[in-house]
Amino acid sequence: MQNPLSKGGGFTSLKLSSLNSESGNNHVWNSEKVNSIIHKVSQEGLDIRGMQNTPFKENDILLKRANLPFEYTKEEWNHMQECKKNPMYFAQKFAFIRTPKGDMSVEEAGGLRDFQEQLVKNMHNNKFNILMASRQIGKTVTTAIYIVWFLLFNKEKNVLMVADNMTTTKEIMEKLRIVLDNLPFFMKPGIVKINESSIRLDNDCRLVLRTTTKKSGIGMTVNFLYIDEFAHISESNLDKFYRAILPTITEDPFAKVVITSTPNGRNKFWDIWSDAVDGENDYSPMRVDWWQVPGRDEEWKKKTIANMGSETDFNQEYGLQFFSSDQLLLSSNDLQKLETFQSTYLNTTLDLDEDDFYINEYLTFHKKYKDFKLEDFKNDPSYFVFSIDTADGVDQDYSVLNIFKAVALPIKDLLKNKNNIKSELDCISMVQIGKFKSNSLNINDFAIACEKIIYEIFNPEKIRIILELNHKGEILHNRFALNEQYWWGQMVHTKHTELSKNIKAGVRLGPTNKLKYCEKFRYYVSINKVLVTCYETFLELSSFGRSRGGSYRCQSGNDDLAMTCVNIAPLFQSPQFWEIGGEVYENTSNEYKKELYEKLIDVRVDKTAFDFNRLNDLNNQLNPREFKTSGKKSVFDINHLKKIQKINKDFYKS
Repeated sequence: MQNPLSKGGGFTSLKLSSLNSESGNNHVWNSEKVNSIIHKVSQEGLDIRGMQNTPFKENDILLKRANLPFEYTKEEWNHMQECKKNPMYFAQKFAFIRTPKGDMSVEEAGGLRDFQEQLVKNMHNNKFNILMASRQIGKTVTTAIYIVWFLLFNKEKNVLMVADNMTTTKEIMEKLRIVLDNLPFFMKPGIVKINESSIRLDNDCRLVLRTTTKKSGIGMTVNFLYIDEFAHISESNLDKFYRAILPTITEDPFAKVVITSTPNGRNKFWDIWSDAVDGENDYSPMRVDWWQVPGRDEEWKKKTIANMGSETDFNQEYGLQFFSSDQLLLSSNDLQKLETFQSTYLNTTLDLDEDDFYINEYLTFHKKYKDFKLEDFKNDPSYFVFSIDTADGVDQDYSVLNIFKAVALPIKDLLKNKNNIKSELDCISMVQIGKFKSNSLNINDFAIACEKIIYEIFNPEKIRIILELNHKGEILHNRFALNEQYWWGQMVHTKHTELSKNIKAGVRLGPTNKLKYCEKFRYYVSINKVLVTCYETFLELSSFGRSRGGSYRCQSGNDDLAMTCVNIAPLFQSPQFWEIGGEVYENTSNEYKKELYEKLIDVRVDKTAFDFNRLNDLNNQLNPREFKTSGKKSVFDINHLKKIQKINKDFYKS
């Protein structure tokens, strides 16, 4: 039988039926024979040095001798086959980790955490991986488990593990040896050579550990490169090493690169991470925050900050902030909540005209919409809000159209914020479901694409638009206004200056109202009025914070997705939201309405869901010239008001 862990495998011509403990045959080993010797050595004090033939490397019972003929039981062979196919099976069933109670299997310790499982899947499915992780979350031991699997079930592969200092490399080797030493003997690899900085196996796989210098790994063919604490490695050494080693990785289609680190200001790690988040390189980004570890809450954070003596130090080591003096906009509780909704958005394959097919390249949706066709979007009865931010399209900042759907939240979710539910509109939230994002389309091409999405792909009567005007947003507004399906009430209106008496179409950000919108957005996220589901958007919001200078920025580079979320804030004080919110609520079931009133809305209190005086004020403030641009009726006309009053009457019967 061939050993799948050795290069050529150990063979025997003996029949399996003839292999037993009474035969005295020591040329072919099995688990029963090996375990018998291990028991005698560890329990009975047998001196293994007196044995002429042992299955161990240099008489170390934790290590298997190279090219050892070995007979597997059917159960062992099945385990080997399953482990080879599935690294998660190997990790859960056979990997060991060090715990406060001693070394124990992953399975006995309660299994891998969700983010550790995701890290294993990412390493297995992607060639390039970058992980930004808080301290003490188990990233190194998880990587060590996968690297042991990689060494076991491949042949003629070289793994290079590098770190910022020798202490870190020793810690990595220690975690790797815990996994290796505790494997059942039938799964152990044959050891040709082993020391503190390298391991060579009999399947011609090799592991080498190095501190990062300009020459680390030069001249070595690398099939798996793991760089730990990347952001803390000397820039002078890292740049030359990275430039030299990467071409050898690129040539192998099955090679892997794994970079892990905490942030450390703007450096090469920041560059690679930012480009990965923006989709500008081949790296698959993953982020693990301190609050994802069970037992870590706000009380833990306070104690840790007190022990460290500085919130700035906490922000860098645990808070994953490139600029540790920044104050993040969203709290750890809100980020933890949003993290549960995250999904990788998928590109559309809509049947568009040849000239418009490029839209599919930049338009992505939540997986629930992956099979939608043009007619599905066009006939969707839902209401949507498009938040738009523009850029020049010169491969720098992104132009973004962020798509939110107006939904009535389930009663069980509303009960979590019961004190905030005072009217039927308070049950309506904006849920992100798609985005159109590009930094290569110029402003005119982006405007054309947005017009097609709004007026040809979606039903424009179901769309409301929040358009940021700070950078050439007027180009889009002017283009929309010329479309025969546009009407002025489609656009959310705001005050463009602090002293302005009138409201105008679009949002124009300044230092004061940007701060106000950011604070309101944080509040709306906390009460589930805005739910973000795109992982790329989540990554931006996770590093979006207020600098010492008082302005909000995204530490990972571009903040275009984050700002289109922030710009949702003025929607909730607009007649557009009152209108579509009323429509969404009116379309809910009678059971939903009844349950809402029974459990959440106190009908005995005299209160009004809609401020009609405010509606009239807004109507009077609108620029009269805008009334001439469209034959569409105002959202404030008498028919709309009667519809809103009908909703109000249904719920507040005297």
